[in-house]
Amino acid sequence: MHLTHLPPGSLPAFAHLNQIHLALKPVTTPSSGTGLHFSSTDAADDSGPLVKIPQDLILCASTVEARAKYDHHLAEVLKAVGEFARSPRGAIMVFLLVSFSTAAGLGVGQRGTWSEYVKFLPDRVALPTTWTEHERHLLKGTSLATAVEAKLHTLMTEFTHLQTSTAHLPWCQSHWWDPPEELILEDWIHIDSIFRSRVLQFPRLGVGMAPVLDFVNHGDPNAYYSVDEDGDVVLLWREGVEKREGEVFINYGSEKSAAEMVFSYGFIDASVSNAFWLSIELRHDPEDPLGLAKEAVMKESPRLRIFVLDGKIAWLSTFIWLMCVNAEDGLSFRLLQENDGSRKLLCTWGGEVVEEISHLESLLEKSALWEVYQLRAVSLVQGRVIEQLNELVAAEEEMQSITGEVGEMAERLRVLEGNLLRKAVDDLEVQKERLVETEVVKEYLKKMAEDESVEEQAVEQAEDQDEIQDDDEDLR
Repeated sequence: MHLTHLPPGSLPAFAHLNQIHLALKPVTTPSSGTGLHFSSTDAADDSGPLVKIPQDLILCASTVEARAKYDHHLAEVLKAVGEFARSPRGAIMVFLLVSFSTAAGLGVGQRGTWSEYVKFLPDRVALPTTWTEHERHLLKGTSLATAVEAKLHTLMTEFTHLQTSTAHLPWCQSHWWDPPEELILEDWIHIDSIFRSRVLQFPRLGVGMAPVLDFVNHGDPNAYYSVDEDGDVVLLWREGVEKREGEVFINYGSEKSAAEMVFSYGFIDASVSNAFWLSIELRHDPEDPLGLAKEAVMKESPRLRIFVLDGKIAWLSTFIWLMCVNAEDGLSFRLLQENDGSRKLLCTWGGEVVEEISHLESLLEKSALWEVYQLRAVSLVQGRVIEQLNELVAAEEEMQSITGEVGEMAERLRVLEGNLLRKAVDDLEVQKERLVETEVVKEYLKKMAEDESVEEQAVEQAEDQDEIQDDDEDLR
């Protein structure tokens, strides 16, 4: 989908025409692209908001709903895609698609603020979903490798749903789908990259996008955004900062991991020296007789989150606690027949139904064998961390010459995550050693050794008895 782009220098004129207060100037630099700069000579009143955007220009679920009342193209697509458009992201994605189509001159939708504003947006956002297959290969061994492939699969599924759901609409067929197709998968991926890299969470308005405000870059923040008493979005100076000339920054998220920054924004802050946290997928043990049932009761993909808390490694995972117990411990599953004829898989612990799998940890904590379950869990976590680290190291050996911005970003992510994984291996080993020294674990291991010895003796006696019977048969 081809657009005629507008230069950043036209932003002030766009803001004036759309009653957006803008006391900043767009400035483009090679290092950070286009950002908004403050100049005291150009600001009539530096005590007021730096930017003020009327509420009806904020692209959120409520404004999409309002626009659909008089834009029949938008309304028809929203209705056609059904459940997808009932989420804020889905509604905004459809709105952006129609706005891009209007801006591209496809005869779709009604012209308005956003059909003009999208002409200011970049024609490529360097998120991993837009990388080439070769570039995505650089993520092998990192926590983003499977996340990016899963996201691409989701985007492909969404695009297919969009195409099949709107094919019956004559204008969609003629403007989007008839050969040569004006709308292709890469367009949908691009719109998603625009959404993810520019979406914000607004007080009272929820998830949304704000024109002009999304040109404020990430950095050491000297400003912040909020919603004023009129419902308008404003960009304000942070309290105590010096109002000096230069670029205005906000913080895109101090708690976001290095992987999340790459995934959502396409960069890692140069000042960041650690990965903060990472999330990796979990795989059930193929030899676990309850493995498939454990995965079936999970309402989300089994994940393990590793992070640093007070200088030490901590972790979170609901699925790990399912993995570390089995039938002999008191875990079981059963099918419940619903009134409508459907069946539901229930998890039980000690005969009691576990209503939420996330509650299993607290139930195990009440057990006399809590330290034993902790040891099992920590061992499983360490095993998965070692596996991930080995994948990262093995993949590193495949990488020959890594050049360019994407290659440098991927390499930096690999280093940061590798450091976190190595620290996790060491800290988890210390946790294991501490648990092994507890009385509960010592007694449990002693009993297990005794039971194993008794079982071995029983096996030996059975084998001896078989040999005696064989000898008797030979004598006969």
